[in-house]
Amino acid sequence: MRLLPALVAAVLLAGCSAGTGGAPSPAAATPSSAESSAPSAQPHRLEIKIDGTAVLTTLTYSIDGKTTEEKNVKLPWDHTFSFAPHTGKHVYNVVMRSGGGDVNATATVDGQPWGRSTGSGDGESTQSLNGDFSD
Repeated sequence: MRLLPALVAAVLLAGCSAGTGGAPSPAAATPSSAESSAPSAQPHRLEIKIDGTAVLTTLTYSIDGKTTEEKNVKLPWDHTFSFAPHTGKHVYNVVMRSGGGDVNATATVDGQPWGRSTGSGDGESTQSLNGDFSD
């Protein structure tokens, strides 16, 4: 008879742990505050800068197939394009036409040098700067 209370206690304790299978509680699977506060991805930035002594009679740039043309562009000229993160490959093409003088063009992606084009001349000239990047 003395064994009966011990047997009941053992059964009750075994019943309390049944069904968990040793798996952690849902609270243990919750990410810590350090994991959940990770910064989100930032947009990518393509910056085109053009300087020199020339006046561009035509500046044509195409970004991912969208073309824009400007006339009689005085240098320096620059423009920054933003791209959402994780959007694949991006292509740029810049064509500069001038009646003479020096033209220096650079491209940077997220602050890193990505392309360069330089030229000079006494008469009409055309130069281009193109490239691509992806994430």
